[in-house]
Amino acid sequence: MSSDLLVEDGGKVSLPEDVRERYGLTQDTPVRIIETRGGILLVPLTREPMSAELKRELDEWQSLSTSNIEMFPYDEEGER
Repeated sequence: MSSDLLVEDGGKVSLPEDVRERYGLTQDTPVRIIETRGGILLVPLTREPMSAELKRELDEWQSLSTSNIEMFPYDEEGER
């Protein structure tokens, strides 16, 4: 899934309704932001256990070696 979003005044970003519903994000749901070389990950901090699908996806991300980094456009200045 891919969506273009705008960073609004004060750094606010509005997530699409279907994404909020899929991940159980409601007003005041805490999230963690994780910076990567290629961008950022936004992870909801909920009491729900991690799904098997998300666990597999995170394992795939963590297993990427530096030889896979070309999949993620990035240069030393942080420009894409």
